[in-house]
Amino acid sequence: MKPLSPEYIGAYLDSGIQLYNLLEWILNQTGSAEITVITFSISEEFIRKVHQFRKMGLIAKITVLLDFKAIQKTENLIRFAENTFDEIYYAKTHAKILLVQSNKFRVCVIGSQNATRGNREECELVTTDPVIYENLSNSIQRLKQNAVHRG
Repeated sequence: MKPLSPEYIGAYLDSGIQLYNLLEWILNQTGSAEITVITFSISEEFIRKVHQFRKMGLIAKITVLLDFKAIQKTENLIRFAENTFDEIYYAKTHAKILLVQSNKFRVCVIGSQNATRGNREECELVTTDPVIYENLSNSIQRLKQNAVHRG
């Protein structure tokens, strides 16, 4: 993919890129950023990578919205998640969205991959389009109003 720009649109279909790889690629271009992740499920591997990015100063704040069904799958990870993420919400969602906001860019990733290891072909669309970012950001705010806040 090409470097981010104010009117960036990029996409891929691949089995070798993990969501945290994409997040790292974005953060290396944006610098420290506020992040929102919406995913059906999350893994220890993703949480560990986010923890590393925080230690590197690449993440100023991170909010995660998980599906209610993820509670059962991630209960053993929740303490680690609570120490890594600033806010955790549970809602009825199957969306896979990553929003990254910094002084340089506002980046939106919409795709098929959860915040888990994907060993299948996954498709992601990456854009800095401000209209798409605003629409999704507003929809996420609405979703958070009806979600259960974990901490």
